[in-house]
Amino acid sequence: MVGTVLARVTGFEVRLEVFTAGALAVTALMLAAWGSRQTFSPTAGRWPTWGSWSPAGGERLAYGSLTVAALMGLLLQFYWHTGDLTIPLGGLGTLGGYFYFAPPLNWHRRGWGEAVGALCFGLLPVATGFYLQCGHLVTEVLLYGVPLTFAGFNLFLIHGFPNPEEEAPPPGHSLAARLGPTAGALIFTLVNILAIIGLVVCLFLPASPLPFREGLWVVLLLAVINQELVKRKAYRQESRLKLLCRLTLALHLSMGLVFTLMLWQRL
Repeated sequence: MVGTVLARVTGFEVRLEVFTAGALAVTALMLAAWGSRQTFSPTAGRWPTWGSWSPAGGERLAYGSLTVAALMGLLLQFYWHTGDLTIPLGGLGTLGGYFYFAPPLNWHRRGWGEAVGALCFGLLPVATGFYLQCGHLVTEVLLYGVPLTFAGFNLFLIHGFPNPEEEAPPPGHSLAARLGPTAGALIFTLVNILAIIGLVVCLFLPASPLPFREGLWVVLLLAVINQELVKRKAYRQESRLKLLCRLTLALHLSMGLVFTLMLWQRL
């Protein structure tokens, strides 16, 4: 959504059919990722589950969703002529979505899961939403995509923390499970600071003040609250860790919402 509105602000005509097909493709890729988790790693991370799905059901959902995403990609590139990078950008979404849990890549097992998830929840959808409307990219994509990427990294990082109340938690492959909760908290802090810096850049540095930028103060406050929870070692208690997971998700969603409203006010 952020990339599409940015394209309109930049002066390009937004084609509703392109936006709809792109949104459907993104939704299908997210469902494919969820289906691959249910198939290959149903207990990985703290991500919520929808009822009781068998691995076979998750596999059918993943393959069906990938088919829908591929069809949308073909229509976008060859029917609506959205540009030569349309299918490669969709391919990156597939590599970071379905193959986040599925072999042979298994990003969540290779120490790359948080970085790949950050890209797919940050810069990639912003850049793709913009590109589909105008066929090229501009540097302003970074202004919104980079902070979302940092917030997305911490979202995946915090969902990979092991249960602190289990005497012998099962072996995990996430960054926090590999390095330990203390090192994971330090990484969360560093990335959260980078996200805050990105928000401050949006708040103060553009030559022309962005409209509705006051909403960024709410996002900054939420980032500070998350940091205070980490400072107080919330990751050492399961109930507080779950709260931190929800607040980190709220930070990412609120950041995207405020960015969209800021751009919408520029129309």
